[in-house]
This record gives sequence, structure tokens and C-alpha cells, in this order.
Amino acid sequence: MTTSSLPLTTGSHSFPKPLTIALLLASSIVITSCSSSRLDPRTSPADMPDAPESNSTSSGASDPAAANAAVMGRIRQLVPTVSRLRELPALGEIAGTTIDRPAMLRLLTDQMHDQVPAEAVRGEGDFLSSFGFLPDQFDYEHAFMDMLESELAGFYDPGRKTLFVMSDMVGAEAEVTLVHELVHALQDQHYDIGSRLAYRPDSSDAVSASQALAEGDATSAMLDYSFRGAGQQAFQISDSELRFSLTSSMVMSPTMSSAPRIMRDSLVAPYVDGILFVHALRRMGGWRMVDEAWRNPPTTTSQLLHVEKWRAHQPAVTVSVPVEPPGGSWVTVHTDVYGEQGLRIALEEWMPRSPAARAAAGWGGDRAVVWRNHDDGVTVAAWRIRFERAGSDGGAEAKEAFDLVSSFWDPAVRHGGTVCRKAGTAGIIAITRLGRDVLLTAAPGSLDDKSPTGGCGRLGSWSSAVFAAP
Repeated sequence: MTTSSLPLTTGSHSFPKPLTIALLLASSIVITSCSSSRLDPRTSPADMPDAPESNSTSSGASDPAAANAAVMGRIRQLVPTVSRLRELPALGEIAGTTIDRPAMLRLLTDQMHDQVPAEAVRGEGDFLSSFGFLPDQFDYEHAFMDMLESELAGFYDPGRKTLFVMSDMVGAEAEVTLVHELVHALQDQHYDIGSRLAYRPDSSDAVSASQALAEGDATSAMLDYSFRGAGQQAFQISDSELRFSLTSSMVMSPTMSSAPRIMRDSLVAPYVDGILFVHALRRMGGWRMVDEAWRNPPTTTSQLLHVEKWRAHQPAVTVSVPVEPPGGSWVTVHTDVYGEQGLRIALEEWMPRSPAARAAAGWGGDRAVVWRNHDDGVTVAAWRIRFERAGSDGGAEAKEAFDLVSSFWDPAVRHGGTVCRKAGTAGIIAITRLGRDVLLTAAPGSLDDKSPTGGCGRLGSWSSAVFAAP
């Protein structure tokens, strides 16, 4: 990353936003990414007033005590400004310190292992691999940690009530990192973000909604701070321009650009989706409306992506866990709910963002599950998505999603009402619809197997069994 970019927070939790691994951490992490000059040509980080010279150097040769004292001094100077910009008073002193990258990685790795069961991390990796979203034999946890190590600028730890800034951050980067993380500290003082962002089984969607609110809030206030010399506020930027600028600037580093797309998008989604939600609220009623969202938070990413659903308190539909495939001795190794945001990110594997967002917009509820046969090591996965409204044909939104996915799968084969395509080197995936429900399944197999008990026929039979179950 260049030093002319603003750091954004990649917080505690992400997916598709299935990334449970991002759900792993009960902290807010800042990655060096979004250049303010992309958003407003009149303002750049180099022009930002009050950007301090850091006592740290990229070599780490500075005096740690002096660096920590400088960070604490700057925090005390910034708190009144940040509190006024965000309209959220400080309720006590905010602690801060510098940290080098190896120490940061150890801290976050330890947090992840302490807070999230190892089987949840492995299970989510299996889920993503089964559908071909990750390469074969991919080390999911290691790759995620590599992304964090290369991109981090800082983070706020709700457990320690401490703001950490990377010791190699200097000047404007260090400044906006402090601003962003100070907003998280203020959120924590008022709204206890640690408990809201903590890992909970089967709750990726709900936690993703809270994380996006936290990141959108902090990013919006951070941009207000960077634009204050020009008299502009972040919510005055058009949503399309903001989405493009944030998305493009957050995937510029070699580490980010070489990562699997689903991991990149899961890391970026909380910022982009979160800030668009926050800006919709600010246009309605300023920061007062954002605080109302903290008091009555979105419970699904569908509410986050559609403000009218949040205002209507529209709940998710409960979807039962799909039944395991016929035959064999299966053990459940992973279940979760991924929400509209997770569905959209997954669909972007197969189609551009616009049709993916359109197909996901009818989301009403979902349930994902992974099974493993410990006798032969086979892993299979299913994801049942229920759409909100039934049309004259029994499920217009589900039909649109099914038709869109099928149209972008090429090559594909059809077995009755099931459409299949290859996933990875040794697996196939299938999509089937019944009424308001769409079912995605994944298992080892070959598209060339035309028998009723193999290939697409096998997944079609499994889909029928899922739909026949209560």
C-alpha cells in the first residue's frame, strides 16, 4: 500500500461474509486502503492538517516508550475533535499504544483461537472449498492471516479497551488510523461493541450486520475528518462513487489482489455496505439516526442493505438445516446462516455484481451445512435459501435467482429440475428450486457421470430429499 492512502478498518468479523475467520476476532482492524483523494480531488492525506510526524520508523528502531507516549498524547488531542465530528461524547480516557506486525499477528491469532472453535474455522473452509470458492488444498486460516499481516494499520480491542497502531505507520496514515479507531472506542463506550461482534454459532449474518454498522460508522466519521478542511461531509459523496472508490482502493496491494476473490470481497464488504447504510441514515437524520441504529441495530444484512427493511424491523425467516445426502454415515461439521450479504458475495463468483445483488435481494432466510463421512473422508455441503415472497408461480424471487445462476453456469448439465456444473478438480455443485426455496449442493463427482446415482443425478436426488423433509 502507498502511504497516500487512508486506512480503513477490517473489523472483527466477515464471510462471504461467510468468513467466520473474520468473525473470529473481537477487534476492529484497520487496513491501509482508501485514498481520500479518490473521493474528493480537493483533499488528500498529505494536505490534512494536524497530521503528526511519527516517532516510529518502518525498521522499528524507535524508542517504544516514546512512541507509546506520543500515541497517547495524540489520542488526547484528537478525542475532542473526533467526539465533536461524530457527535458522540467520550465517557472516559481511551488507551492507545503502538505494536509491531509480528506482535500484532500473534495477538490476533491468539484471539482467534481463544474465541472461535477450531472446527468452526475448518468447517467454513470446507464450505467455501466445496463450492469451488477456494482453490483445492487451500489453507484458509493461514491465507487470512497473511492478508491481515500485510494490510493492517491498526485496531481497537474491546476486550483490552485499547487502541493499537502499527509501529510502521507514519504521518497521515497514522492520523486517520487513530481517528477511525477512536470512533470504535467511542462506539464501545456507548454501545459495547465487544459483545455485539463476538463470535456466536450459526450467527454470521447477524454479526456481519453489526460489524458493517461499526465499520460504516467509523469510516464515515474518518472521511468527515479528512474532508473537514474542504468543508465537505462524507455522506455528500454519491453512493456509486463511494462504492467504486472504496472497493477499488482496498484491493490494490499484491497480497489482497492475489487472494481468492471471496476473501477479498468479504474483507471489503463491511466497509462498503456499512458506509452506504450509515450515509442513508445520515441523510435522513444525521448522526442521531446512526445512534438510533445502534440502539435498534439491524439484525440481518438484508436490513443493512435495505434501510426500509431495517425501519420495518423485518425479521429473517427461520430455515431448518437441510437433510444429509442419502446413504453413508455422515457427521455434521459446520452450520451457519450467511444472509443476503453472504449470498450476494457468493453469487459474484458466477456473475457480475449487479445481477448477483438482484438475485440476492429477495433473501428471506438461509441455512448452510457441511457433512463429512469419516470412513472415506468425503465432504459434502448444502445451502438452502428461502426467498421472501411467493409469486403467482409459487416463488418469483426464487425463480429469478435460479434462472440467473443457471444462465451463468457454463458448461452445465441438467438433470430434471437440477442444474449442475464442475467445482474445483474433483467436485460438482448443483442448484435446484422448489417454490420459495433455492438449494445449492456440493459433493465429489463428475459431470460426465450420467447415471441416476452419480454426478448430477445424485445431487438431484439429494435435493428432492431435502425438499421432501419438513
